[in-house]
Amino acid sequence: MGDWYVTEPNTGCWLWVRALGTKGYGAHGVGLGREHLAHRISFTLLRGPIPEGLQIDHLCRTKCCVNPDHLEVVTNRINVL
Repeated sequence: MGDWYVTEPNTGCWLWVRALGTKGYGAHGVGLGREHLAHRISFTLLRGPIPEGLQIDHLCRTKCCVNPDHLEVVTNRINVL
């Protein structure tokens, strides 16, 4: 994944440098028009599966960040707060 992001030196965010979706999240196409969110891919590859019914929250509040240290598994209620 190292060529898909750049590290922001002040925050430690790993900024996604490829396509962004309409809401500003990193997006990665997997063929046939399907698209996956980059932060979910990063979390899954480096931390493990995301439990069913839970979401990934950006603790850094940077939507295009894919640093798993900045991502946390939470409920939808917590994520929208």
